[in-house]
Amino acid sequence: MNTTSPVTKPTLTYFNLIGRAEVARLMLEDAGADYHFVPVANWAEWSSDKARLTAAGKLAFGQVPLYEEPDGFTLVQSNAIARHVARKLGFNGADAHEEALIDQANEGVVDIIAVMAEPIFRTPAARQTEAKQKLVRETLPAHLAMFEKLLEKNGNRGFLVGAKLSYADLHLWVSLELVFARVEGSRDALLGAFPAVKKLVEVVSERERIKAYTTRDVYTTTTTNV
Repeated sequence: MNTTSPVTKPTLTYFNLIGRAEVARLMLEDAGADYHFVPVANWAEWSSDKARLTAAGKLAFGQVPLYEEPDGFTLVQSNAIARHVARKLGFNGADAHEEALIDQANEGVVDIIAVMAEPIFRTPAARQTEAKQKLVRETLPAHLAMFEKLLEKNGNRGFLVGAKLSYADLHLWVSLELVFARVEGSRDALLGAFPAVKKLVEVVSERERIKAYTTRDVYTTTTTNV
């Protein structure tokens, strides 16, 4: 990865997988933004790149994703990047109240990620089937029931807040797609129980530019991480 070339367009640096940079990347794709994605190919490469980026003062907390703009502005931490991109590209609601409600919904998605990381990524293989079943049968339904109410309150339009796509919608979509990819039968089980959540998933999945992006050969949920 070349970390010394001047930034001539918004640039997002992250590992070459679906993970913490994905919400920002989906917004850039959906908006048709001219941006550059810099993939970190592997951990061996990351060691040297991290040293160069840190020396350049670009990694405030020593980690990616890293978002850069041509004027020299740099930002790390996935949710900070997502909120910044959302403000720039119009994925943060129609007014201050909607923006606050979108931020609130996004924090709810953060809670979902916290509870699903353990059974999917950290549970020993011998106990993983049981842990995943509990996630889909008990843990996630308790969280999705709250999102179902938010979606219904908003008129069941496929958006958590307001009348257009927000970064919180994308964050929920990415999180659920991760579960669907890692837990067999989870898509039907969860979406069958929560029709408003199902509609959000369908609305996001069918957006023209997002659909084009997610059907590229390089996009695969088998490499998804959080």
